[in-house]
Amino acid sequence: MSDLNTNENVELISFPNPTKTSGGTTIISTNDTANTSSSSISSTEEILENFPNPQKDEDFKKKFGLKSIGTIGGICLLIGNCTGPGMVNISYQFQQGGWFLSLLGYILMLGLSGISALFIIESMSMIPGNNKFALRIEFTMICRFYFGKSMYLVSQLFINISLIITNIASIIICSQVFDSLMVFIFKKTCGISFSNGWICVIENSGDGGSPFQDDYMFITIGYLAILVLVVPLAFFNLNDNIIIQIACVIIMLVIVISWVVIFILIGLSTDNLPTIGNHMSGISQIIGNCMFNYAFITTIPSWVNESKPNVNLKRSVWISTSFSTVLFIIVGVFGALTFSSMSPNSTILSLINLSKKANIFSKLSVYLFPFIVLASTIPVFSIIVRYNLTQNKFFPTWIANLISIVLPWLIVIPFQTGDWLNIISNYSSLFFGSIANFIIPFILYIKSLNFKNKLNNYNKQQKFENKINNKQKQGKEGLESNQIELNNIEEGFTNGENYESFFTPEQEKILKELSLETRDTEENTNITTNHFKSLSLIPRRYSKIIAQICLITLSILIVLVIFSNFYFGN
Repeated sequence: MSDLNTNENVELISFPNPTKTSGGTTIISTNDTANTSSSSISSTEEILENFPNPQKDEDFKKKFGLKSIGTIGGICLLIGNCTGPGMVNISYQFQQGGWFLSLLGYILMLGLSGISALFIIESMSMIPGNNKFALRIEFTMICRFYFGKSMYLVSQLFINISLIITNIASIIICSQVFDSLMVFIFKKTCGISFSNGWICVIENSGDGGSPFQDDYMFITIGYLAILVLVVPLAFFNLNDNIIIQIACVIIMLVIVISWVVIFILIGLSTDNLPTIGNHMSGISQIIGNCMFNYAFITTIPSWVNESKPNVNLKRSVWISTSFSTVLFIIVGVFGALTFSSMSPNSTILSLINLSKKANIFSKLSVYLFPFIVLASTIPVFSIIVRYNLTQNKFFPTWIANLISIVLPWLIVIPFQTGDWLNIISNYSSLFFGSIANFIIPFILYIKSLNFKNKLNNYNKQQKFENKINNKQKQGKEGLESNQIELNNIEEGFTNGENYESFFTPEQEKILKELSLETRDTEENTNITTNHFKSLSLIPRRYSKIIAQICLITLSILIVLVIFSNFYFGN
C-alpha cells in the first residue's frame, strides 16, 4: 500500500476554472475537465448549479481593485507596508536593547515574516478554483474557509484591529511632525486642549515628542492637516495607490541616505551603542518592536488578489522583506551611534531636527519622511480593512468605511501627545499584530495542508470507483482486486470518513460567494501548470513540520515577551 499523503504530484480537485465572457468578466464553467476526473466534476456540479452570475465590471470596481499591480509596484507596496511607524523608534530600540540582540531579532523576524507571507499565499492557492489566484479571497475569507464561521469572526477582530492600530501609530507620528513643521515655519502651532481650551506653542518639545508635550489635545493643526491630505485616498482601491507607493519608496531611499550623511556629520560614538543593552525594559521590547515592523502579512492576500498573473510572488516577498531589513538596520545602528541617552518618547525624526548640525535640508527630510513613508500607508491599511469587512457582505460598504477610515482618527484623539507611540507599537504588536501576522498564517497553512491531503484521498477514491465502474461494464475480471485497493484507501487514509459530500455547507457557501468576485486573468505558463508552493525544494510534509516549528517558536516568544514587558516594562 503506497503512501498517498506524500505524493507531491497529486493535484487538487481543479474547481471549475473561470471562462472569459464578452463583457470582460468571468463565469464558472463546469466543462473544464483538464485536471479532474469525470466523477470529481460530477461531485461539484451540485455546488455550482446555483452559482450566481459574476458582478459587472463597474459594480466590482466600486468595491475591489483590478489585477493590475506589477512586480515593481508590488515590491514597493510591501516595502511601504513594512517600513511603517515602528521605523522611527528603531534607534532607541538598538540603544536600549544593544546591537547584538536587536540585529538577531531583525534577522529572525525577516525569516519568519517571509515564510509566514508565503504560507498564507499557498493557503490561498489550495482553496478549490484558486490555484491560478483567479478568485477574490481576502485574509478573513481564508480564515472562514479553513476555520469555519466562529473563528472567522475572531479573525476579523484580530486582523482588522492589527491594521487599525498600525494606522493609529502612523497618525500620531504624522500629526506630531506636522505640528513641529508649523513651529519651524510659522513659529507656532495651535490646537484645542481638553483642559485649557485653545492653546498655542512657540517652540518644539525638547525631548523630541509633540510640541504640546504631555498636554492632552483634542484637535491640533497637524492632526487636521494630515486628515485632509490622507483620508480621501482611503476611498480608492489598492491598485489605485500603487503609483504613490512607488514614488514614496524612491523618495524614502533618498531620505535614508541623507540621514546616514547627517549622522556622520553629527558624529558617531560606539559608547552610545552597547553590544547588550543595560536596561531590561529595552531588551524586553526587542521582539515586540521587531514584530511591529514586520506586521505586513495581513496585507498579503489583498496584494495577491490585485497582482498581475506574471508577478513572481516569492521573489517579490523576499526582495521587499530583505530591503526593509537593511533599511531597519542602517537607521537603527547609525541613529543609535549618533544620539546618546534617547528618551522613550523621542523619535529619530525629532532628534535629527533638534540636533546642532540640523540645517534646512535635514529639517526638510524630517518633515517629509512621515508623509512619504507613514501617511502613504494609512490609506492602504484602511483599504485592506474595508476589503475584509465588505467581502462576504460582513458589513455594508458605508459601515466598513466608518470602521476602516473614520474610527482610527477618532481613537487617536486622546493619544496625540506623550509616550503613547511606544506603548501602542509595543503592546499592540504583542496582543494583535503578532497573532494576526504570524500565529494565524501558520495555523491556516497547517489546516490547508490537511485539507489538501483529504482532497487528494477523495480524488484517489473517485479514481478507483471509476475504474471499478468501468470494469463492471467490461466484465468482472479484476473487479475484486480494485475493490480491495479502494477499501485500503478508505481504511488506511480516510479513517472511514464519508466523502460523498466533501465540502461542508459553509465551504460550499463560500465558494458560491467567491464566484461573484472572480476576475479574468492573463494566461501565464507557470501559474496555469503549477500550484503555488512556498518552499519549492522541500516536500510539503516537511513544510508542515517547518510551519509547526515556527508556530511553536513564535508562541513561546510571544509569551516570554508579554511577561518580560509587564515585568520589566516599568
